[in-house]
Amino acid sequence: MLVPWWARPTACLAVCASLLPLLLLLPPAAPTPGATASSPAMSRRHKAALRQQVKDMFLHAYHAYLTHAYPADELQPLSCRGRFRSHGSGRGDVDDALGNFSMTLVDSLDSLVLLGELGEFERAVRLVIEEVRLDADIVVSVFETNIRMLGGLISAHVLAEELREKRRGMGWYGGQLLEMARQLGYQLLEAFRSTTGMPYPRVNLRHGLKHGLHEQRHTCSACAGTMILEFAALSRLTGDPVFETKSRQAMDYLWHARHSASSLLGHIIDVHSGDWIRRESGIGAGSDSYYEYVLKAYILLGDDTYLHRFHQHYAALLKYVLRGANMLDVHMHQPSATSKPYLDALIAFFPGLQVLYGDIEPAKISYQTLHKVVDRYKFLPEAFTAEPELRIYWSESYLRPEFIESTYFLYTATKDPFYLHVGERLIHSLEEHARVDCGYAALKDTRSGQQDDRMDSFFLAETLKYLYLLFSEDADLPVDLHAYIFTTEAHLLPLHLSRKNVTFHPPQLLDEHPPDASHSCPNQRRDPATLFAQALQGPPTVAVDTSPREDAHPDQCPSGPPSARRQRVRVGEIDWENDEHMMILAEMGISLIRRPDGSLLIAQDASQARSVSQASEGVLLMQDMLHASKQPPPGGAAVPTARVHASSVAGNFSLTLPASPAQFGPALAAHPPGSVVGTLGFAQPADGCFSRDDDDEEVNQTAAVVNGEIGGVRDAIAVVRRGGCMFVEKARNVQAAGARALLVVDNKSGSAYAPGHAFAMSGDQGGGHGDSGTTRQGVDIPCVFLADVEAKQLIAAADTYRDLQVALST
Repeated sequence: MLVPWWARPTACLAVCASLLPLLLLLPPAAPTPGATASSPAMSRRHKAALRQQVKDMFLHAYHAYLTHAYPADELQPLSCRGRFRSHGSGRGDVDDALGNFSMTLVDSLDSLVLLGELGEFERAVRLVIEEVRLDADIVVSVFETNIRMLGGLISAHVLAEELREKRRGMGWYGGQLLEMARQLGYQLLEAFRSTTGMPYPRVNLRHGLKHGLHEQRHTCSACAGTMILEFAALSRLTGDPVFETKSRQAMDYLWHARHSASSLLGHIIDVHSGDWIRRESGIGAGSDSYYEYVLKAYILLGDDTYLHRFHQHYAALLKYVLRGANMLDVHMHQPSATSKPYLDALIAFFPGLQVLYGDIEPAKISYQTLHKVVDRYKFLPEAFTAEPELRIYWSESYLRPEFIESTYFLYTATKDPFYLHVGERLIHSLEEHARVDCGYAALKDTRSGQQDDRMDSFFLAETLKYLYLLFSEDADLPVDLHAYIFTTEAHLLPLHLSRKNVTFHPPQLLDEHPPDASHSCPNQRRDPATLFAQALQGPPTVAVDTSPREDAHPDQCPSGPPSARRQRVRVGEIDWENDEHMMILAEMGISLIRRPDGSLLIAQDASQARSVSQASEGVLLMQDMLHASKQPPPGGAAVPTARVHASSVAGNFSLTLPASPAQFGPALAAHPPGSVVGTLGFAQPADGCFSRDDDDEEVNQTAAVVNGEIGGVRDAIAVVRRGGCMFVEKARNVQAAGARALLVVDNKSGSAYAPGHAFAMSGDQGGGHGDSGTTRQGVDIPCVFLADVEAKQLIAAADTYRDLQVALST
């Protein structure tokens, strides 16, 4: 009997403790809606015959790929040739999955193991190691490359290691696939260079984000939120924490960006501003695998944070999206209203996820609609209307795996033979309508049966894998599936990774001067109050205090006030952009979330600390942060208030608005009254930032201004939107473009000036000193900040009065 891993007490360990109700505790499942009580049982012999038939189907498609397509990424089964990137008929964004790295071969490696083709697996692994290259000058989808290539490499590595340990071949293997995965992981890391921590949607395998890729800022929730399993596994297998750290930050940001009332996510988000571009919410395309990875991150990593998040998301989906058997998208901010009239094929994964969560009966209800569509059309079309019509909306079928995936999980949970018979009918449909001499062809039209010249890699990696497993018993498989969890591409990751700790090395201070004794002792050069004034506005500049060991000689440290306690990290010395520093905080249970408005949310959960002592240290550090946040800036003075005066002579109009100053540039108080005055110039681009390659910052900065990237501000008070780059960069950019002053407007809707709130735009701690203790940092024009409420008043006045003059003062 094939029992799911979460139903086996010996396999559950602590991972399953909160997955309730556990399957073993459930009463016998009721018959599946749509099935009859007389669904005939299927004999073991019949199941074995169907399993062998699926294996033959797999080998037919796999050998067709090797014969006619390899080393191309995919097979074109009608023309019997390979599909390379930039060759064959274009498919728009779909071709972003292709990287000329033999994707179908890598994607199907672990399928070979599960089907018992161990000799072919060994040959294919050698082929990948010797011939596959991952550094082509090609732009690829970060999402697709992660789930298909990175996941395929990691899964194949883990299975190769297991087979070697069991002496079932692979005796020569020495971790080469893992090294390839590490290389590919570093290439994908380039995509995480956004202000929110979410990855850009595309990256060049050789050049990263160069050639304008950083301008493609819109990505889907699923694209940004389907990295944690593969990246965390890579970190825990290689010992390099950066992959898990980056993917966790992306998950954290998406969680924070959910709608506060509905707990739903939209489909498309801007990775820089954090703004939702498309606010539709559902379980299909755009969001599907985000929800999947929230739950599976808990199962794989044992982190209760993800289970808590899934609880909230799932409750919201049940309330707003899963209304009976229909699963229509809604508006995340107005979830009582549906946002589109059809369902897409990707929703078919969700009943399987409900099974994984232990919610069997709702899973059957969700499955019922999908089964009715497949029963009517023999395949699941790309889109169809809700019940009762169930009409085809988009007629294509790409032989996707999601429906058979849910069929497999529901059979595993219920042992209802109904699901076996569904699988048998799918086999017949594939053989009758999709099989061709060179593999299996997708369908352009499920109604007419017209075929399409494509066989996506997921057909071998997922569709036939789940179909094979549906008719398999434990004894039929060379590995114990209860020890693994499937990724969204059906790659296998081992559950023991939840017990595998990554070794985090203590951070080293990077200093331009040679190290001396003072660098390893409590640092008294920084004022912690400076940190928190900056922390509220953007990434603060902080370093780590590497205090001497207890057995160090006291003469090594400079004299100073005795410390009441030892701390590895001090408030004024943390670098919030340093991954190693963040891991030290994580060991104390401290997490950081970047809000959409650029501010930081810092929290501690002592239960997440690695030890009691580290949890206590985290509590003390949080107390220091709270104290620092209440302190005035250096010098003891309160942050001065700036004022924006707007007037129109022709319109007999005047307006005075409160604003906040900057910690860089000349102080407004040093300017005579009425000397900082002019018309408003709205910057192009609106955020006052411009493109540059990290390696050529100064060159590109000059070129950008000469080429007019920062336009519309010459001899005016430049108006720029918050976000996109640091405040001080905006100031330097508009100054170089000839602006008289800078006025930054908030990008957070509804924000308003708060009297007494110690807000001041921070810089980068460079440059010389200017007036009244302000650090100029290469900025010679006055700079102020307007909250959203005040900014809208000023912009409305500018739209109304053509002669509007604006003056800045204290």
